[in-house]
Amino acid sequence: MLKSIAAAGALLLLPMAVQASGLPDYPFIHVSGMGTAVAMPDLGQIDFEIAAFDADPAVAVGVVEARATEIRAAMAQAGVPLEDVQIRDVRKDFRKQDPAGASAPVQYDIRAGVRINVRNLAQWRAAATPLLTMPNLDGFMIVFDTTQREKIEMELAGDAVKIARRKAEGIAAGLGRKLGAASAVSTGDLKNLTRAMGLAPGEAGSHSSSSQKIGTERADLLTVMSLKFAQPVDVIYRLK
Repeated sequence: MLKSIAAAGALLLLPMAVQASGLPDYPFIHVSGMGTAVAMPDLGQIDFEIAAFDADPAVAVGVVEARATEIRAAMAQAGVPLEDVQIRDVRKDFRKQDPAGASAPVQYDIRAGVRINVRNLAQWRAAATPLLTMPNLDGFMIVFDTTQREKIEMELAGDAVKIARRKAEGIAAGLGRKLGAASAVSTGDLKNLTRAMGLAPGEAGSHSSSSQKIGTERADLLTVMSLKFAQPVDVIYRLK
């Protein structure tokens, strides 16, 4: 079993003399561990655009401004502070025309970006509900996060190290050796080492998620999603 594990490259014991550049020159075990957790968020953010089309750009701008006023009023009613409602990047473009209707008036495309930060998720439903039916809104993206992110990531790093050590202890015992001190620890792949061994599977492993934006349909705006965290570590232990 141990030989098959070593051949697969999941856990590796190397001899004392190593020719490859960058590898330790003492017997060692290279192991990895992954700490994972699921947590509920306490912060939320909604990004979207106000969009209006018209042959008269002034009319389209007026529609965008009217929607912006409605959004601010709705957020104030939901208890979201005005400084957490950002309306920015007003842009003017031309809407693509069907070649068959080339003689039709040019349609101006006026857009403004909106970002709403909800720092108290008890307000999330009240803030998101008015957006479900408001016209001229599209391109919704949502992201959730937690104020406990740093604490969670630190705890997961500790869990991952403990998992890695248990793996290393099991391998050392199977080899009739004792585990020595950790010589190197990385929160992620030890890339130079794994590539020198020919074990690099591709890009580095996954880390904590949830600060990435997620595209969503309007009907899903009311759903608050849990956060999934994953913290990998790579560790090199000396063998006694």
